[in-house]
Amino acid sequence: MKKILYCIFSALVLFSLSSCKDFLEVKPKGVILPEKVSDYESMLFSFTMTQTFPSALLYCTDDFYGDYSAVDRSIAANSYYWREELDLNDQVSPVIWGQLYRVIYDANVIVKHVMAAKDGSTEKKKEVLAEALLVRSDAYFTLLTAFAKAYDPATAVNDLGLPLVSSTVVTETAPGRSTLKSTMDTIISNTLQAEKDLPLSSVNRYRATKAGAQGFLSRVYLYMGDYPNAAKYADLALKASHALIDYNAISNKNGIPISDLNPEILWQRASEEYGVPTFMLYSDQLKTFFNANDIRYAFLTVSNSKGLNRAAPPGRANFGVTFPELYLTLAEAAARAENIGKAMEMLNKIRKVRIKTAAYQAATAANPEAALALVLAERRRELAYSGLRWMDMKRLDKEGRMPEVIRTNKQTGAVLATLKPHSKMYTLQIPARVRQFNPKMEIN
Repeated sequence: MKKILYCIFSALVLFSLSSCKDFLEVKPKGVILPEKVSDYESMLFSFTMTQTFPSALLYCTDDFYGDYSAVDRSIAANSYYWREELDLNDQVSPVIWGQLYRVIYDANVIVKHVMAAKDGSTEKKKEVLAEALLVRSDAYFTLLTAFAKAYDPATAVNDLGLPLVSSTVVTETAPGRSTLKSTMDTIISNTLQAEKDLPLSSVNRYRATKAGAQGFLSRVYLYMGDYPNAAKYADLALKASHALIDYNAISNKNGIPISDLNPEILWQRASEEYGVPTFMLYSDQLKTFFNANDIRYAFLTVSNSKGLNRAAPPGRANFGVTFPELYLTLAEAAARAENIGKAMEMLNKIRKVRIKTAAYQAATAANPEAALALVLAERRRELAYSGLRWMDMKRLDKEGRMPEVIRTNKQTGAVLATLKPHSKMYTLQIPARVRQFNPKMEIN
């Protein structure tokens, strides 16, 4: 039985069967199928739809140092060493792919059926539909940063993208991989559709808003290298109510509000691995971006016998869109447009609330290239372990701005793996279980 996923999820199978002609009048005992708007909205509250960031993408980055042995074949070690097969067990849901296609299938149930719900206003149904479209777009985008090449408008029409699944029937034959351009066009068009119907505010930061969709679009356009649109949607999203927390005004990290109350978070996403990135080690390179005057170093790190670790955040770590990210997007877009003044203005909004007041000096740049270097360095500091580094590594590698990344054994100095510029390892291989069920699917 062909399918795009790794295994059949029982709830989706039951929904699929209930939508087939032979099963229209049959409701399986003990199973609640969505009928009301509140049923579909509850799906958006689920762990599946809120804990969407795959932690494996943290282990791939140059932010992280791992002390894994050369023979370690865990998912974390395989990710850290950029091995072709991240998970060797092809009998279970594959890492990254399986989790995110589950999100997509669940979102498809909402997209396809919520407008026919038995109750609720048309406006409410459209809001739920819009949020499902945004969550699905976010899942596709994360998959794209893992399993497709970095976006290049000159080649995207021919580069491989993702299978675009619109069905809720998991027993259907999987579609083939679309092109990278088609996948990206779908992400953007769905998000623009969502933006129209999402509310201006939400009950909590896990729930999407109009500004959340705009912030996500800004991230997508930045990845594509479309800096004018990245800036446009960052500006729109920044009109939402927010504040930057001045770390000078609090005594320690416990003064930072939990994610759901944090005014710096626009749209919250958690990871499927509870606890990450707590105690993930900082790479030697990442440590060089901080000094004693950077309050983030004191608040967000902790040392132990293994080295410098990420400190536990107040509450669940966020991997969604933040307002600091948007300011840095504006700074980067301005630097690339050779607007040095605007770039430094946006950059210094972040630095002023992160650097000790006594040591703070406004950043300046003599030319656009120097301005861009300052902005990219600030992204390393401010967005460390936020889930954006793999995306950044890929897009920067495409334009020749990524140095070689080397994994070494600190005790022996032995080189265990190397990620060279323009390496094919920047594009993860389609998982073995997916290839097993879809032998005609094109691989990377």
